[in-house]
Amino acid sequence: MNKERTIRKLTQLKIEEPGIVAKVKLPAPEAARLDELGLHVGSSVRVLSGAVNESILIAVGDSRIGVNFDVAQKIYVY
Repeated sequence: MNKERTIRKLTQLKIEEPGIVAKVKLPAPEAARLDELGLHVGSSVRVLSGAVNESILIAVGDSRIGVNFDVAQKIYVY
């Protein structure tokens, strides 16, 4: 069975829903900082808390990262 993956914004994941980072559309310095924290293409992520237009807390491996809503809008997952 061929399961098609849908790419969507990190902000579209529900609480506790897992995803894998497909694309990060941020300026290089911001993307580099997230990479240092373990968030990059191929990373497994899970939204722990957040709401529309608010910062969200995500799990990346054993780490927890707080990301503001505007930044989260530019991180794409499947």
